[in-house]
Amino acid sequence: MCLSKIGVCGRVIDVNVYPIKKDFFYFMNFDINILIVEDLLTTRLFLRRTLKKLGYLNVVLAEDGQAALEEVKRKPFDLIISDWHMPNMDGLDLFKELTKDRKLRDIPFLLITSEKEREKVVEAVAAGIKEYIVKPVKPESLGNKIKEVVFGAT
Repeated sequence: MCLSKIGVCGRVIDVNVYPIKKDFFYFMNFDINILIVEDLLTTRLFLRRTLKKLGYLNVVLAEDGQAALEEVKRKPFDLIISDWHMPNMDGLDLFKELTKDRKLRDIPFLLITSEKEREKVVEAVAAGIKEYIVKPVKPESLGNKIKEVVFGAT
């Protein structure tokens, strides 16, 4: 194992790198802050457990968009993973609020939704959503999407 530094969202983070074989590395213990915004407790806990298994240990939970706005004012986040449909403030409205703030608009945002209808996808894209995952969320898909959104991996 060796410790590497990687630039993410304008800051440098430490990543523990575990070599598996020559010229191939498996990354674990990503030192990034992730905010999960989901109204269903069981889904919030599932996502947190999944992220921890994927090596993302700094995970904060919020039950809706209003609570998420309070969290982003308390500490910096490198990624926000949000459900679309929630009470008080849904994920799309949360995204719109974040984009109004110069300090928060560049936080990578991943929308999780059960919406598969073309009109809803168009609505999200029109609002500026670039990344989303359709429920049910599979751990491998979530891990790949995070690497793509935060680290630019494909």
